Amino acid sequence: MTDAADGVTVPPPVPPGTGAPRDVAGAAGPARARAGGLARTLMLGGVLLIVSAVAAFAAPNAFGASLPFHTALYWGSVAAFSTSVLVFAFGVGRGGSIIERRPLGVTAALVLALWPFAERVLTWAMPFGDGTAEFYQVWGYVSLTVEIAAAVVLVVQIARAGVVSGRLRWAPAWALAAVVVPQILAQVLLIAMGIDQSRTEVDGLILLFGLGQLASFAAPVTLGILAIVLAQRPPAPYGDPVQIYPPAA
Repeated sequence: MTDAADGVTVPPPVPPGTGAPRDVAGAAGPARARAGGLARTLMLGGVLLIVSAVAAFAAPNAFGASLPFHTALYWGSVAAFSTSVLVFAFGVGRGGSIIERRPLGVTAALVLALWPFAERVLTWAMPFGDGTAEFYQVWGYVSLTVEIAAAVVLVVQIARAGVVSGRLRWAPAWALAAVVVPQILAQVLLIAMGIDQSRTEVDGLILLFGLGQLASFAAPVTLGILAIVLAQRPPAPYGDPVQIYPPAA
């Protein structure tokens, strides 16, 4: 049964005194455990998403005050976001995964969560300099493509899994579009017009980059709040799944 308010898929309630068979009634315990695991997943993942957005927003402002503090905020943001992705993918407890731990979704979540750390290892192994400038120019587009592809696969898997039901299952996809579309449009405009940002300021580019930065903060905060709200929503009474065949005696 699906919550009419676009909540979480939960087992159907059974009226008391219906005399349901014991083997069917025994399913109430696992169903309750799954719902509890999902609530913990949504709560923890939502909090981590909000923390990642706040830390990412504060990091640039801390650059002038203290470089170590700026670095700590930046990597704290990355770690919080990556952890939230893994929490949503694997779940907290039984039945907590919002993608039902499907292999494709788990793979996309792992790529999205670990990619920033892989990039950091690359920069350690191959420091940026005159000899690597051309490589990193190409790598920047490759890296962006990998991250976007992984994110697209993940949000589609969230919607298809149906653990989060109704229109809310598409909320991560809309949030991703709000973050990615302005950045893609800005890059396309840069390439198409051959604009040198160091010499020319274009109002359209400034607007697109500004929208992208705003969405990068607002999207995870919104998703985090939605996840926390869903986690707090009381589930329907737990009972037995409806027995269709064979007919109950």
